[in-house]
Amino acid sequence: MLSYYLGLALRSLKRNRMLTALMILAIAMGIGASMTTLTVLHVLSGDPLPGRSASLYYPQIDPRDMQSYTPGVEPPAQLSWIDGMYLLHAKRGTRQALMTGGMVPLQPAQSSIDPFHASARYATADFFPMFGVPFQYGAAWGDREDEGKARVVVISSELNDKLFGGKNSVGKTLRLQETDFRIIGVLGDWRPDPHFYDLFMGAYANYEQVYVPLSTSRDLLMEHDGSMDCWGNGGSDQAHLQTSSCTWLQFWVQLDSPASVADYTQFLQHYSQDQHASGRFARPPN
Repeated sequence: MLSYYLGLALRSLKRNRMLTALMILAIAMGIGASMTTLTVLHVLSGDPLPGRSASLYYPQIDPRDMQSYTPGVEPPAQLSWIDGMYLLHAKRGTRQALMTGGMVPLQPAQSSIDPFHASARYATADFFPMFGVPFQYGAAWGDREDEGKARVVVISSELNDKLFGGKNSVGKTLRLQETDFRIIGVLGDWRPDPHFYDLFMGAYANYEQVYVPLSTSRDLLMEHDGSMDCWGNGGSDQAHLQTSSCTWLQFWVQLDSPASVADYTQFLQHYSQDQHASGRFARPPN
């Protein structure tokens, strides 16, 4: 019986070959579109840091003036230098990292490679262990290098391939912005999607080629690249970012228990209340 109906179907399809071809094409395009949609959904809903994301938090506070104030609006998505450094040095989490993106001129030692601008991440030491960043060679810097504005750099595996043929480049010199840096580490395979720790550079932006201590980047006035929100007399002048009324830094903290999350929330509330009472925060604590 099945063979009989299959034969009828084939004879019916042969009667109008053009219509049959269009039906097959339509079905194929539908299947392709469905698979593409499912693939995109899978990528967009993925966890960029499996096993770690549940303990990572992004604190927000509101240091802005009263212009355009609307009660209940979410605080800025970034921090000013003053607030970021306070939260960083308070060390109220298991780990904490303050960071931003940038672009730096890179002068290769090899004459065969022209100078170019490298995408950079200016960060504090906990960036690497908190996000579980793997290393192919060497290691990251520590608190001492942060405090000392050390001329050290971690580079991506792609940049290491380009400049050093993929060999161990730890200990070699890399010249950034007319300054010699000592390479102390080369990253392994690390490309979390999305680019969650700094969405202002693009949710699926290219990943950084060089990683420099945040304090060093400010000491050398390295170019900041990313979003900036200023108010009052604040301006985007690179030389005065540390004292300007602008939010431009991302801050992450690792909190390993519900109790530590509650404690940190209370800490943020108390800090905002103190800053409001002193007159530095114009808006009610948020």
